[in-house]
Amino acid sequence: MNLTHGVTVFVTVKCVNKIELASTVSSSPVYISLDKPQAKTAVVDVDPITVTSQHDIFSGVASTVEVQSNQSCLQFHWDGFEDVSPITGYGYEILDSFNNSYTGWTDAGYRTMVTKCGLPLSSGQSVVADVRAINSGCHWSDTITKSILISATHPPLTGLENLILKQFFPIQFFYN
Repeated sequence: MNLTHGVTVFVTVKCVNKIELASTVSSSPVYISLDKPQAKTAVVDVDPITVTSQHDIFSGVASTVEVQSNQSCLQFHWDGFEDVSPITGYGYEILDSFNNSYTGWTDAGYRTMVTKCGLPLSSGQSVVADVRAINSGCHWSDTITKSILISATHPPLTGLENLILKQFFPIQFFYN
């Protein structure tokens, strides 16, 4: 029998005893899984985030960096892993910018979103969320990654007068 990745088969066993009485049992679907799930279209995103544009000192060009202000929790979700055999679960890992793991690889089951609290995050730190999928043949996909910058600082003041408030609230208040 020549089986390929993604084929579904049913196994049937027939037992016959010495007096020709027979029993037959069939299995549930069995998925042939020879390859790892594909992560080409998979993405991981962080919730909630503030997307900010800033200058990338390594490449010398402006880039979009995802920034969050929460210094104890990280929430992220993922989508887009593909496989013709069933994906039977996901795993995730949260690391600091030096590849030190906060969580180790953790089983997420069938969930596609994780909220992890109690992390020792600090302003100015980069955190990495890695995610991978596993299929029915116990083959892990390639890892997808998202970097997040932790920034608990307030935005700088411009010193400009707030014109919007003046338009909607022309009344001036005086305080003693």
